[in-house]
Amino acid sequence: MGNRRSAIATPARLTVAACQFPVGPDVRRNGAAIRRQMRAAARRGAEVVQFPEAALSGYAGAQFDTFDGYPWGTLADETARIRGLAAELGVWVVLGSAHPRRSGKPFNSLYLIDPAGRIAKRYDKCVLMPRDRLHYSPGRRLVTHTLGGIKCGFLICFDFRFPELWRDYLARGCRLIFVSSYLASPRRRRLMETVAPALLTARAAESFLHVAASNTCGERPWCSARVLRPDGSVARRAPEGRAAVVVHTVDLADDSTLYNPIGPLALAAARGARHS
Repeated sequence: MGNRRSAIATPARLTVAACQFPVGPDVRRNGAAIRRQMRAAARRGAEVVQFPEAALSGYAGAQFDTFDGYPWGTLADETARIRGLAAELGVWVVLGSAHPRRSGKPFNSLYLIDPAGRIAKRYDKCVLMPRDRLHYSPGRRLVTHTLGGIKCGFLICFDFRFPELWRDYLARGCRLIFVSSYLASPRRRRLMETVAPALLTARAAESFLHVAASNTCGERPWCSARVLRPDGSVARRAPEGRAAVVVHTVDLADDSTLYNPIGPLALAAARGARHS
């Protein structure tokens, strides 16, 4: 009986925290906000703490006009402090920042920091808007990592407009996608306040994927931080306009209880099938 029990697979589960705070140009201030939310998320049982696009570095073209004279030393110091806190708390961190290059423009990146404080992976934003191309170099590859038995993928902001990227992750066996964004503007854009949440819902439902989405709450955000189930429903959503930490446990054992008309057809389509 003991052997039989040990042979039963433990369901894959992962408690994620999608964070939002007003990302700004001050790296020290951003770092302090990130560490506060890491502690808050850890107290609530989060195993992975996710932050917005450019959460630590600030977003070129939004908070500052150029990387000329940028305080890279300060950014490195704050990154080290966040890595140290990840080790102290024993949590994974998905950190939006800028990654410098020896030549060429920096990358707009997500660092995946492990519970020992090491950078396990780095995803560089692949699809850049025209404004982004003035400041950043495009990434060339998708990145996956298995957390809590769940294979995860990573995207940054404008990437989520492209279903091809999602289907590529699905074909690679991913079940959870972390999307970190700076979905905001100094001007109110009511259309985007409808489009941004709708796209996240569609991406979850069309590929039957769990989604953790983090966003700034500075300027005029178009979409608050949230976690979506693979049927497109919102499991948790942050209030609009203020700093918040949203915690939810992704449990793959629950997927069978959700409405799933797309079933294995989504995976087949991701691998090239165009008929059933």
